[in-house]
Amino acid sequence: MSKVIVITGGSEGLGKAIAKRLIKDNKIIIISNNEEKLKKTATEIQCDYVVCDVTNYKQIENAIDTILKKYINIDILINNAGVWLEGDLTENTFEKISNCIDVNTKGPIYMTKAVLPNMYKNKSGLIINVCSQASFDNDDYSVVYNASKWAMRGFNRSIQRDISKKGVKVTGFYPGFMQTNLFKKAGNDYDTSTGLEVEKVAKAIEYIINVDSDVIIPEMGIKDIEEY
Repeated sequence: MSKVIVITGGSEGLGKAIAKRLIKDNKIIIISNNEEKLKKTATEIQCDYVVCDVTNYKQIENAIDTILKKYINIDILINNAGVWLEGDLTENTFEKISNCIDVNTKGPIYMTKAVLPNMYKNKSGLIINVCSQASFDNDDYSVVYNASKWAMRGFNRSIQRDISKKGVKVTGFYPGFMQTNLFKKAGNDYDTSTGLEVEKVAKAIEYIINVDSDVIIPEMGIKDIEEY
């Protein structure tokens, strides 16, 4: 059965791979604050898109209202948008620290709040929060990034039991090092060629979506076997 799926950070990287993986049998809406990339990806995949900054809750409210007016319901939300920030506290500006927390932590919480009323009304829904293996790490070279992902792991666990009673499932998804431009966009020129292919990671997301309706996957991690 076709589902309405909203994917943040959907214009590139893992978000784009997820959209491509799921578009055949579902109605996909990708979200990003980069309209040019959104249009290009939406045209390529033949999906819908909404321009939205996930750090701005007013824009989120408007985006969800726009989607619901067209599609009536939202079956699945995939909180995928994220940014990288390297270095300890003293090496980064307040602005960079704030942006990292806003995108990686506040954004998914805002998005979740925005879609829950519709999911509660339907007594069904799935929210997948794409976190990171950094949710389990304490590396001193990415203090704020790790903290933002630890916070999301806490959010996942805190909200799961409560909303499952209302028919909504939440999965915390923890991929390892991937072949994306996450680091490059932050000004770090790391070689990602040995990372996980985003298509393989998207396949794991598809598995979560397709499990039986009476089954919940609270957490799932995925790593390259060389990392394990």
